[in-house]
Amino acid sequence: MIQFEDVLGPVLEQGGFATLALVSTGEDLREWIYYAQSEGGFAARFDYAFAGRSDLPIEIHTAHDPRWRTYEEFRAGVREGDGSSS
Repeated sequence: MIQFEDVLGPVLEQGGFATLALVSTGEDLREWIYYAQSEGGFAARFDYAFAGRSDLPIEIHTAHDPRWRTYEEFRAGVREGDGSSS
C-alpha cells in the first residue's frame, strides 16, 4: 500500500491536479479519497502511473463532491470526538 501511494501520489498531485484528502485503513482494506479536477484526468493519470500492471486488487469509485462535503463531515466528526475540551 505504501508503494502504491508512492507511485500514485506524485502523478496525481503534479501541477495541482488532485489533492489527497483522506486515507482510511481498516478491515483489511485502505481507502484513498482524492479530490481531482476531472474524472477523466484522474483515470488517465492512474493508467499512466500503473501502465502494465493489471494485478492490482483495487476498485475505483467516483463521486461529484465540489464542496468537499465528505472531507468536511470527516473533519467535523474528528473535532466532535477527539476528547478535547474547547
